[in-house]
Amino acid sequence: MRMLIALAVVAVGCNRKPETKASPQYFHVDPATASSVKGKVRLEGKRPAAKRIRMDAEEACQALHKEPVFEEKVLVTKDGGLANVFVYVKEGLEGKVFPPAETAVVLEQRGCQFVPRVMGIRAAQTLAVKNSDPVSHNIHPMPKNNRDWNQQQPPQAPDLQRRFARAEVMIPVKCNVHNWMRSYIGVLDHPFFAVTDADGGFSLEGLPPGSYTLAAWHESFGEITQPLVVASSEPRSTEFVFSGKTP
Repeated sequence: MRMLIALAVVAVGCNRKPETKASPQYFHVDPATASSVKGKVRLEGKRPAAKRIRMDAEEACQALHKEPVFEEKVLVTKDGGLANVFVYVKEGLEGKVFPPAETAVVLEQRGCQFVPRVMGIRAAQTLAVKNSDPVSHNIHPMPKNNRDWNQQQPPQAPDLQRRFARAEVMIPVKCNVHNWMRSYIGVLDHPFFAVTDADGGFSLEGLPPGSYTLAAWHESFGEITQPLVVASSEPRSTEFVFSGKTP
């Protein structure tokens, strides 16, 4: 009898259909109702003096620059436009799952500096790390909500390809070989983010109608937020102002 029961259990197990993982239900933005948000980030108050980068310890790096090189921590125009600010929707998109990003985002090591200094990427999107210099570099992201990794990259080596599984703003990146090299990566689970250009301008395209919290992050001045209400097909403009005080 026990043998018959065992055989019956095996038979049922063999006939059971394998479980299939349900496909995610992606949220697709309706282009007919989506809006754009354009804005500018400004810095008021005293502007910190740019610090010169000393590359004397690495002759190959120094040879790549005919002029002195300064840190790109705070880049400000005459009218206060602040570059390298990460602007993103911080709240208001909860529960929405967006189609994955298929193209890679490139972080380049050029002139013994990370280019760009500030960048955004989607969770699970490919990050391609390129070494365009004639010297070895080392890329070391230091996340708190993702897996830490640290890898050497010699000259002319193939691009490193990595992914961050979860959203995290911001992940600092350093080079363990050249201590002046810094970069910051904002990882989000939606596509509504931007980095301000040299004039402090930014644009978020295709944002669905709704009430949001918009945030602006800068490596020296921290993060500030503001509410944002987007109506159907209504372009919006906004401005962030940093006081120049470090958090």
